[in-house]
Formats: sequence, structure tokens, C-alpha cells
Amino acid sequence: MALDLCVEPDAVNRHKQTALMLAAMHGRTECVRRLLDAGANILMFDSSHGRTCLHYAAYYGHSDCLRAILTAARTAPVSQSWGYARFVNVRDDTGATPLHLAARQGWRRCVHVLLENGAIVSASSGAFGFPGSTPLHLAARGGSLDCVRQLLSWGADRLQRDSVGRIPYEVAVKRGHVACAALLNPSSAEPLVWPSPLKFISELEPDAKALLEAALMEANREREKRILKGAKNSLPSPSRSDDGATVSEFNLTVGASPYRAAIVSFFHWHAQ
Repeated sequence: MALDLCVEPDAVNRHKQTALMLAAMHGRTECVRRLLDAGANILMFDSSHGRTCLHYAAYYGHSDCLRAILTAARTAPVSQSWGYARFVNVRDDTGATPLHLAARQGWRRCVHVLLENGAIVSASSGAFGFPGSTPLHLAARGGSLDCVRQLLSWGADRLQRDSVGRIPYEVAVKRGHVACAALLNPSSAEPLVWPSPLKFISELEPDAKALLEAALMEANREREKRILKGAKNSLPSPSRSDDGATVSEFNLTVGASPYRAAIVSFFHWHAQ
């Protein structure tokens, strides 16, 4: 009704928050869409933290709002003035991208949406969380196993250090998040990685892409069962995986994982 009465869609409150920011904060997807249809500006920043509507949706865990905003960001005005990739990775006053915020809060679906849309998986923050933190550091800090799993499968670097030289494994250990530490242990098997940078992946039909990604995640879950075995009562050894096998021994078992069989089946299906 307000928009029909010609109320300015980008009117701000005393914190320079727009209606679009508040709708994204509270997960009001239909309001987000209506405001976007009315021409609400997605490139505005508040005065509290220098955050956009995308930051708000990511921080409060509203993946549907994220999708709506990212769809709007593909339009010509935004892509010409900023560029889509720059908007997805926009930083607030503390140097946090929307992916940093979603990972810190443990919002798995938001992390997935952002990664699917080009968020930089190993970007370092400024002062947010702890200086120099990556999304993986922040997921480890919060003990979000689902977010750790997502980030690793999209190629997050387990060995990247924050400003004081800590890798995500050390953050998880310090916080007592045993399961996260087990997956982040540099001596455990490397995760199977979703090949997002490859051109043919982005050109797949949605159903085919979903099938391939599901195969990857299932294979990683099988790998995790071995890594997490025995992790309930003790933190993982820095030199061996949790089931007592060395990394080289573990990699031999990965070769027979269901991921390979699923990939073979996928390519047969795709060829037909």
C-alpha cells in the first residue's frame, strides 16, 4: 500500500537502513520481492556496520531473500555499475563478506547459495571475528559442521592462516568443536571438492548439476564417517586420521568411493 501511494522505496531510518534491509533481516521474502520490483536499490549501505541488504539476509539466515536479491543483482544497472561478482563479495566496514557472516552464524543454506553464486570461498576478513579469518575459520569458531562441510567441498583451504597464524583446525580445537576439528585436521584425508571453477559445470542443466553435487556430498559423508570415528571422546591426532589409518592408507579407500561410480553413471546419463 505504501509503495502504491508513491512512498520512496529507498527511504531510510536513523541507521540508514532501508525497507529492503529490514525485510531481508526479518526474512520477509514477498516484501523483498515487492521492493525489488519497485526499484529498491540493493547497493545502499547502512551507517551501523556498512552493510547491504545482502549482508542482512546472510547474517540472519534467510536463503530465499538471498536468492531474490542475487537475482536482482544480475540486472543491467547493477552489473554495469558494480559487476555481479563484486556485489556477491561486497564487504562491510569490518571487511566481512556475506559469506563470512553466514558461515559465522552457521547458516548452511545461505552458505550454499552464496557459494553457488560466486562467493570467494577463502576470502580473508578484516577485523570481523578475528582479523584475517576466512569463512572456514568462522565456521570452525562457531562449531558449524554443516558449514565446514560445505566450505570444504567448495575448495576452502584448510591451511590458510589468520593474522596470528592459526589455521581453522586450531580454531576448532581451541573452541572444543571435536567433529569440526576432525574434518579440518591437516593430517586427515583431503575432502572431495566440487569442481565449480570448471566451465562445463556451470553449463549443466539444473537437474544434472544437482545429481553431480549430490554424488559428491554423499561420497564426502562416507569419508567423514571414517574421519569422525572415535572423535567423540578425543580430539584428532595431528599426525593420523581418527580411525588410526595414515593419510596414504585412507586415500586408498577413497578410490573405491561411491563418488566415482556416481560420476561414471552421470556421464553415461548425460551422453544419452
